[in-house]
Order: sequence, then C-alpha cells, then structure tokens
Amino acid sequence: MHDAIQAMIAKRQPQGQADWDRALREVLQEAALAGLWRTGFFSQAAFYGGTALRLFHGLDRFSEDLDFSLLQTDPTWSLSEKLAGLRAEIEAFGFSVEIASKHEGKIESAFIKANTKIHLIRIAAPETLSGTSASNQLVKVKLETDTDPPAGLQTEIKTLLEPFPVAIRVVTPPGLFAGKLHACLCRAWKSRVKGRDWYDLLFFVAHGISPDLKHLQARLTQSGHWIKDQELGIADVQRLLEQRIEAIDWQQAKTDALPFVRDPRSLELWSADLFRQVAGRIQGGSTSY
Repeated sequence: MHDAIQAMIAKRQPQGQADWDRALREVLQEAALAGLWRTGFFSQAAFYGGTALRLFHGLDRFSEDLDFSLLQTDPTWSLSEKLAGLRAEIEAFGFSVEIASKHEGKIESAFIKANTKIHLIRIAAPETLSGTSASNQLVKVKLETDTDPPAGLQTEIKTLLEPFPVAIRVVTPPGLFAGKLHACLCRAWKSRVKGRDWYDLLFFVAHGISPDLKHLQARLTQSGHWIKDQELGIADVQRLLEQRIEAIDWQQAKTDALPFVRDPRSLELWSADLFRQVAGRIQGGSTSY
C-alpha cells in the first residue's frame, strides 16, 4: 500500500471494525478525487454535497457519496469515459478496485468497490480485524454527476492536500446551502426522510452561511416545486421549510442520521420545534460569502 495512504489511515486512528471501514472509505474517496483531477474532470464539473462540505468546510459527520454537477448541460459528456483513467490512478495507490457505471435520467453514476479484507491486510491492520472480515466484504464509494445542472452554479477552486495536492472545483458555500435546502424540501426518499440533510442544514445556519437564493430558485423551478419567473425570497424559503418540517417524523430522521455522526448527543433536541427555530434564523440570500 502506498505510503501516503498508510499515513492517511494512521492519522484517523481507527480502533474497531467500523472505524477501519470508515477510514478505508474516506481515504478511497480522496484517492478518487485525486484520480478524477488527473483525468481533467474538474474542468467540466464541480464537487458538491455532504462530502464536499466535510472535506473543505469542516462538516463533522461522515458522508458516503461523491456528488458532482456539470458546469453546464452537455449531451456529449460521459462519466464512463473517465473511469479507465480513474481506476488506474486509484490502483496506483495500492487499491484493487472494481468500477461500474450506470446512467439513469440526468444522473450518471459510478460505483467503486474494494475488498475490505484484502485492504486491511495490505494496510497492516490488527490481525483481529483482518481475520474477522468476511472475504467478500466490500467498501463502496458512489459517484453521481448531474448532467443537467440548474442555472447559476457558482464555484471556486479548493486544494485537496492528500494523498497529494490537487485542485478541486467546488460549489461555493451559498450554492452548497441552496442545494441542501432543495434536498430538504424536495428529496423523494419514499416514505422516509434523510436526516443527514437536516443535520447539514443545522451546520450551514450555525456557521452563518446564507443560501444563494437565485440558484435555489433555479433548482426548485427545474424540479417543478416553484413557479417559473416568480422571485424566491427568504420568507418563501422559511414558509416552505416550515411546511416540510411539520410533515417529518423526527425520530425517523434521527435514526437515519445517527450512524453518520460522532456524538449522538448532537441529535437529542431534534424536533419540529427545533427546526422551526432554525428555519427562522436563515438569513437572506447571497451569491457571495
């Protein structure tokens, strides 16, 4: 295993099996970002979502997927064309991976799979861990790219330092907040709620970040949740949030978020009343920060 990967794992100080699995997934995520940079991916696309928020803005929860958006709609663009180069870069760090792609609607996806047992042995994890891992147990990272982005996506270049310095195009915090608000308001997850979205909303409000209302309006219009050409104001956002808050099973939301947070006590106050107060503290829209 590459020395840089060994160091990245050691820095996380994993203890039990869950810690090692999480460390492997996080390091594989960063190796994948470095690999995408090598392919020129970030000249056409930007990084957003929970993992972007964790890596570049200090979100204190684990995140599973790597989410991206094209900078502009391009019917000729294909994620699958990047996968051979991506795999070569990841394997240069000592990972053995399988990568499969999927195209569904406007979303292009790829799934990176690595055998947990094999990589615990390569990293020299304690024998008690590698010995008990099932031979077919996998660590998985999902990549999703929105190929039909809404208007007004603002981005910036951030440096990812590990496994080596690379330049990653990332959606700005106001744009990230707009995307998260859209997820809170509109995500269709059958009868369940994705509590992680609401955990992230708390993060944005606690850090005084204002959402990019123009971008949120474009997202809501594109998904059919807002009337085209009608200006969206902060009062509208708060009203829509309050309606959504009343419909949520907050115990279910806590259950979803729990495996992804370090301190379960951070979820103790979750209720409709808490999130009504939080919605009221969202400050006016911005395209800068």
